[in-house]
Amino acid sequence: MLSKTSAHRWVIPFILFNAGHVLCRNLVPIRLSSGVGNGKRADLSGLDLLSAETFIWGDEDGSSLASLTVDMPGENENIVNMERFDGMLKSIECTADSVALTFIDDATFAHAQQVWDWVNGADNHSFVSVAGAGDCGDNVDRKPFVVSSIAYDEEANKATLSAEWDDWKTIAHSYDLVVGSIAESSEAAGKMRRDIDKTSTIDFNHDFPFSFTISANGLSASLACTDCSSKGEFDMEFKISQKLFIPTGASMKIKPKGVSAIAQVKLSGSGSVTDALTKEFEIIKIPVSALSIPGILDLGPFLTVSVGAELLGISLTAGITGGATAKLDDAAILEVDLLDPEKNTFSGWEPTVDTVDVKVDASISGGVAIFLKPSIELKAEALGTGFEIGLNLKAPNINAKLTAIASPQGACTNPGDEKTTLGVNAGINIGAQLNIAATRSGDSDPLFTVQLAQLDTPLAAICFPFGDPVAKRSLTRMHSRQISGL
Repeated sequence: MLSKTSAHRWVIPFILFNAGHVLCRNLVPIRLSSGVGNGKRADLSGLDLLSAETFIWGDEDGSSLASLTVDMPGENENIVNMERFDGMLKSIECTADSVALTFIDDATFAHAQQVWDWVNGADNHSFVSVAGAGDCGDNVDRKPFVVSSIAYDEEANKATLSAEWDDWKTIAHSYDLVVGSIAESSEAAGKMRRDIDKTSTIDFNHDFPFSFTISANGLSASLACTDCSSKGEFDMEFKISQKLFIPTGASMKIKPKGVSAIAQVKLSGSGSVTDALTKEFEIIKIPVSALSIPGILDLGPFLTVSVGAELLGISLTAGITGGATAKLDDAAILEVDLLDPEKNTFSGWEPTVDTVDVKVDASISGGVAIFLKPSIELKAEALGTGFEIGLNLKAPNINAKLTAIASPQGACTNPGDEKTTLGVNAGINIGAQLNIAATRSGDSDPLFTVQLAQLDTPLAAICFPFGDPVAKRSLTRMHSRQISGL
């Protein structure tokens, strides 16, 4: 992580941070209801072969987070979801090459035989059937299989489906997957409408104190954070589509909610160096808010936080404390088209940056820039197609040009301040930079890089007084002259 040259050396004696390790959440199937029970008649349309079906996954509390719509547009293919008619069944028996379904009555069995016998009508007819969680005993996830023929036992109201078990990546040659905020499920999912307004969030609440030692020829200093943290969260929506195994759409929407970052850092030490020293230290990298649907989706955000220092021709005998906060507007929005970057849109990402405190307690000259750099790296892999998206924030960033002053008449002329013989004049800029970059998983060259915001605002020059008060030195000289005249 660190580089060494003969000109200067950077040493890290310790790094401290307090950030929780957030484990991956496996989303669970949200089971559809057949509507059977409490005296209701079975909705036999749940047995129909469909050209498209939608499956929902969510947290265990029932809040929905992901929707997969599988399309079967070919004349010789269809799909059926066993969750839609499990209330019409007495039993389900699964083996390595078959699924036997025994129906509760003649009517449901007769309808299933009527619509499903299509598969026996031609050798190239087949349909995908999806067993719900627990349908085959101890399966905790949905299990798709391909049906190419069916045998019927009319006395037992039993249909035995030939089962070629497969994975989602193979059977879902055409699909639309949405993770995060969704207005409504696909109309093709049957006549059932389901609103899904649960958002997928990336947690941004972390504290990361640190302390570094900076050693160079003629300079011994330390860089320490007295208050460094981030707050808020990012709402996220991820969509990906393909048709006949060819990606047709991939997009992501990101929106901040109460996002801010603060960095209050002190540079202290003694010595001087004429070379420009620039270094960035990674102080934390943790997975946050990871989501998974086994066999379908892995969504792994990582939070990486770095701190940077840039020193230019610096000479110091004590220290400078600088700090700033950067806050994003909740109205900011980013919509990224991963297949067609020209359609990327974003607005409202320029942050509000304010200084927290800037203080100089002794002599220092040169240029000092200190910044915090939290970055969110999102790795999304869906049914064999993957992308990596990085949201990089260099915020806040405080840059000071410092000039030491010595004057017997008073180094600083701040109204109301007592005049001192020494001082430091500081010209300070505060700012921030935000950009996003995206690559396909496994590729080294980025698909695109977009700058969302860049801010560099100069503040009024400040003079920091220190040393002896001018009045005290003048009285001392006057008293000495009086004594010498005796």
